[in-house]
Amino acid sequence: MRLELDIVTIRDIQFADKTVVSDGVLYINRNQLQELLLEDRRFNQVEIELTPPGEKCRIVKVLDVVEPRAKMSDGDKDFPGVVGGQGPVGRGSTCVLRGTAVVISDYRVGPEFSRSGDPNGEIIDMFGPAAEISIYGKTHNIVLLPTPANGVGTQDYVAALKIAGLKTSAYLGKAGKGITPDETEVFQLPALAEIPEGLKKLPKVVYIFQILTLQFEPIPGEPVLYGKNVPDIVPTLIHPNEILDGAVTSAFPGLNVQTYQIQNHPVIKELYKRHEKEICFAGVILTIAPNNVADIERVSNMAAGLAKYILGADGAVLTKTGGGAPELTMARTAQRCEQLGIKTAIAMLHMGADISDTKYGGTTIFSMPEVDAIVSMGGPFMEMALPAVDRIVGRPNLTSEGPPIDGEMVRAIRWIKGAQCQLGSSRLRAVRY
Repeated sequence: MRLELDIVTIRDIQFADKTVVSDGVLYINRNQLQELLLEDRRFNQVEIELTPPGEKCRIVKVLDVVEPRAKMSDGDKDFPGVVGGQGPVGRGSTCVLRGTAVVISDYRVGPEFSRSGDPNGEIIDMFGPAAEISIYGKTHNIVLLPTPANGVGTQDYVAALKIAGLKTSAYLGKAGKGITPDETEVFQLPALAEIPEGLKKLPKVVYIFQILTLQFEPIPGEPVLYGKNVPDIVPTLIHPNEILDGAVTSAFPGLNVQTYQIQNHPVIKELYKRHEKEICFAGVILTIAPNNVADIERVSNMAAGLAKYILGADGAVLTKTGGGAPELTMARTAQRCEQLGIKTAIAMLHMGADISDTKYGGTTIFSMPEVDAIVSMGGPFMEMALPAVDRIVGRPNLTSEGPPIDGEMVRAIRWIKGAQCQLGSSRLRAVRY
């Protein structure tokens, strides 16, 4: 299967009478985009704002971020099961508007949806220290601010927000059709039965990717895998190109993982980089993090069995999603792989550590002797002082406690969207001293 990502670099975004890309500028017809999004009757209005890098503004109550992308061939589906009907992805040509991002903000009155513990949720600053550590402080952002229609509940609203972000991504991505790309990234991985004889001598490595945690209640109607939420999924084989091409999105509340990062999945890209040189990239196993011991055993055994007996893996890389509890499923799966003779490496943010535990803040919630190759991406509790801003994008919740949302503040980096990532894309380095 061969996927070509045609990268069109965007240096500026502006509202205009027509949605088009010209000379590195993305022009957006705001009225047309609003009409598209208001086809979803769960919204009664949709505001859209633009935030360029360097502006002294702060986006509040951010739920997810998506990179604008669209398939270039007629009949191909963008975000299958969501924007269009069901159809395969992971092959053909996809236009990517690099340097832009669709930001989805909870625009309701009242506390936002995420588990941030702050009424104004996760933020993106477009200047200052928060912009330096977040990948979204350097992108030209299209911020969606939809207001729910009367009677629409939180879960329906949140599912509608996710769909709105994916629709906007495809709508903007199509503006790049016919534009000569600045570069093309090619991802090609044959079926295991078609691997050349010389490649069979390299160690086969699989990636075991947690895409959903059941520590939070799954949202009915939220697209996670091919347009559906998948709380009951068993470990499933998938081609890595499908993940890069929109088959998987980040499930709310998406702690330290956004759809943008899945579209640019650093683990998958690194395995591709090493494929045919140091390793044979054997594929991806999707799994979830259950909330009870019996199901943890079930998914761990099944994932390890797929890696060993179907893919013939010699090694496996594992990551997790959600908070601290999914570490146990990831570690148990790695342990079962090790017991079957598969060498493993896991990568993790220490979400299970407590901010008050300054001495042991880098610990894990598991202890398994076989799981001895752990890449620590640090803890998310370090605090950072942020300067005041001139503009707030979103609907802040004004409280009498604490500093004003547009003023100077201190925030833990876990609540700065895009500062850290459980998949590994970060501008930060973990150092213990």
